[in-house]
Amino acid sequence: MISELKLLIIVNWKEEGRWFVLDILKKMVQSVEVLQPVSLKNTANVFFTYVSNYLSEFYLPIMAFFPRNRFDVIISWQMRIGVCYGILKRILHPGRLPLHIIQDFHINLTETGFLYRLRIAILKMAIPGIDYFCCTSTEEEQIYSKMFKIPSERIIFLPLAHPLHSFNRQVYTNKDYIFSYGKSDRDFETLIRSVSQLKIKTYILSSKYCPEVEVPDNVRIIRNHIPYKDVVQLIEYSRMVVIPLKDYRIAAGQISMLEVMAMGKPLIITENMATREYAINDKTALFYSAGNAEELAEKIQYLWNHEESANHIGNEARKSCLELQGSLRSAFSTLLERTAEEIHKGEMK
Repeated sequence: MISELKLLIIVNWKEEGRWFVLDILKKMVQSVEVLQPVSLKNTANVFFTYVSNYLSEFYLPIMAFFPRNRFDVIISWQMRIGVCYGILKRILHPGRLPLHIIQDFHINLTETGFLYRLRIAILKMAIPGIDYFCCTSTEEEQIYSKMFKIPSERIIFLPLAHPLHSFNRQVYTNKDYIFSYGKSDRDFETLIRSVSQLKIKTYILSSKYCPEVEVPDNVRIIRNHIPYKDVVQLIEYSRMVVIPLKDYRIAAGQISMLEVMAMGKPLIITENMATREYAINDKTALFYSAGNAEELAEKIQYLWNHEESANHIGNEARKSCLELQGSLRSAFSTLLERTAEEIHKGEMK
């Protein structure tokens, strides 16, 4: 039944046909189409493209609603897209095909303010218009099922994975520095406190980070945008990568985490309910508790002084990332089998 499905995936970026997820899905179903932001090829229209991409999370769900009869399943690949389409489906097309899947279902459990409560209220409006919810950790499955009264069979752990070309590791001679990067939910303050006492050269790449602590001489913050190939080289030349995150309850850091692991570099990362899904402590990464600068310093010092152990962790991490390719295929297969079965039952009634 899976082979008969017709899918529409809504994304908020310009997809140019290199997305490995499409290759996985195209081998499982009858057809896959991608609905993406409106953009212009002329480089003079960069600003238009930027605005279009930003607003696409709101206008693409509307665009997807009109050709819906051509598809069996619509997959919203971002949270806001899924919420907007869910509200549309609930109001205008309740209980009918196509089934709607939201791929990245997550919330920040540490927030409590007015805007957070407003977002939760809007999310609750959309939930009846979402048939299946995908999240990136099994712990989130349980939390969201209870929090939003979603039947457990409607929530599926869909693991993240990196494309195979990410594993084409270049051979670099390690240089004596630590690398850290990222924009959202990062806790660079803790990293700075850790390395300031160790006197180890550290590069932090983040356009948004504004230090609230004194930055020592051994720490350099890179705020300007650099090409992705240069980011890859910064990772590959480093002795290790540290990804410091804010709180256990925030599902963040997984994409950068897997990127580093796929390159076979030793990684130290904050343990949270998502990152613990993708590594085993002391085997494929080193975990530390959020905000604990002393613990982080101990982990850094250990890898710095035990290069053979660091390389072993990096190699094991790379192997585990390769295994995620199969896990992702299996999870997609399970999800699509459920949707196909539900569609078949609906047609038989």
